[in-house]
Amino acid sequence: MKHLIQQILLAITCLVFASLAQASHCYNYIVEGYYNLLVENGGMFLQETIKDSNKVSYVSQDKELLKGVNGQDFRVISDDGKYILFLTDAMYYLVPKSLYTVKEYGVNPLFREDEVNKIVSNQFYLVSGDWYYVVLAYNGQSIKHKIPELKGNLEIIANFNRGEILLKDDHAVYIYYEGENRLKEIPHLSPSQTHFVQSLDFYQQHHYLYDDDTFYLINIRFIYQDITKQFNLQGKHDGFTNAEIHPSYSGDSIDTKDGLIWLYARSTVLQGEDSFFTPIQATYLNKYKDVYVYHDKVYADNWDLIQERQPLDLAVVKNPEELHRPVTVVFSDNVLEYLYHEHQLQPQEKKINLKTTEDYIEIQNQRIFIGADELSSDISKDKPIFLGSIVNVIKPCDSRMGDSVVVDYYYFFTDGNKVYAYVNPSVKKTPQILNNISPQDLKADDYDTLQKLMNMLITP
Repeated sequence: MKHLIQQILLAITCLVFASLAQASHCYNYIVEGYYNLLVENGGMFLQETIKDSNKVSYVSQDKELLKGVNGQDFRVISDDGKYILFLTDAMYYLVPKSLYTVKEYGVNPLFREDEVNKIVSNQFYLVSGDWYYVVLAYNGQSIKHKIPELKGNLEIIANFNRGEILLKDDHAVYIYYEGENRLKEIPHLSPSQTHFVQSLDFYQQHHYLYDDDTFYLINIRFIYQDITKQFNLQGKHDGFTNAEIHPSYSGDSIDTKDGLIWLYARSTVLQGEDSFFTPIQATYLNKYKDVYVYHDKVYADNWDLIQERQPLDLAVVKNPEELHRPVTVVFSDNVLEYLYHEHQLQPQEKKINLKTTEDYIEIQNQRIFIGADELSSDISKDKPIFLGSIVNVIKPCDSRMGDSVVVDYYYFFTDGNKVYAYVNPSVKKTPQILNNISPQDLKADDYDTLQKLMNMLITP
């Protein structure tokens, strides 16, 4: 059971706090960078903020001047995770999220504001009636590819940042190959009716692209397979537009609103090697549409329902009307949570921690929670205010002797009178009081403030 719990906690996307971060390589593999533009002392800067994998604790913060750019009245147009597009002094600029590139090569204007008719994401620009795809070279210079085949309105359907973009205009649906500057039309799709639905199984070839009379399976590289014939052979002739696709951990399904649920289950024994969806005259258990009812029995997986095996025993469920599957191996009825193991639901006395970043730091009256740890806050006079968190990286990489990466975590709170520091609170849950500093002089969630507070506690 211990190993099962470990697998569950790995499978669900929860944030598990640790006072000493352990990694097989280096700490910088598990941190994340955040970027924004700011103006200080008349200069415009790209600022980089590095945070721990908990997305709360600061690791570092640096900035680089955008030389020659007047950003007093700048406006961010879009941010695609790789580049920031902004407008200032009637010029569009595309800045890479790289302090090194900005320092070495600067930034250069793309287009004048008055010559751009439309922008889609920060990659496609309609200039004087022609669409251009724009990318930055390694030296910061913009490369502009004209795409004469694209006409009219342009919409990006999906982009997994893998070198291809799924898009459509008024005339067709296309795949654009970025590295080749090549556009390929996907046949038989009417752009105005085309829908794209992403499966929860991200890496498999069963995302869905369809219009009323054509249905494709399509993967993250936008390699597609027409399975319309398989639907037609099973009696689906009235179109797909009104159908609802419900991705779930039980297996994806399509509700065709005619009493049938089509279950995704490739190569079923019922329909042969070419089948992907099997129609069943079943119903959904409730509004969550990821648990099924068939012949008065409840099933958690598509294969189980198709073969009528291993139905769920709802006798252990407190609130069956709300039973659903928020993660792969956990069910919930909004009263209890249940481990799904060997096709059985096992009620859990303690709630499985599904905390998100937003509630990673939780304050209830005078009680403080960091992740799953409740801290001692008896010394606080009033409800604590979270000032922020920062890390001190003591050993950033493993040594050849196999030692772990070592990181100390600092969390700072104030009750308006004093400042309290919790250092590695999963180990030590009582705070230290920072004397000789006034809370009124501090900024919350400010890197410089947190670094100053941490340095007061670090032993030289």
